[in-house]
Amino acid sequence: MTEPSSNAARRVSLLACAVLAAVLLLAVPARAPAQGCTMCRETAAMQRDRALTALQRGIGVLAVPPLAIATGVVWLVWKRRNRFASE
Repeated sequence: MTEPSSNAARRVSLLACAVLAAVLLLAVPARAPAQGCTMCRETAAMQRDRALTALQRGIGVLAVPPLAIATGVVWLVWKRRNRFASE
């Protein structure tokens, strides 16, 4: 059974992590500088509907591997978070 002080410490730690995550999310700019490239935006705007659909699907496909890797790392860390706690 856990002691009340360790439970309170865990809650404070969780709250601190949540606050830090919120601050980091708010600190991220709404638009990264590379996404504002004029030539890229103009080229994409001049494409036909079929090419735009292909471009949007390509962006989605390219987003899947990094998201899967990040999810896997977070899951692995979460699964093994207490591995060395008994030492």
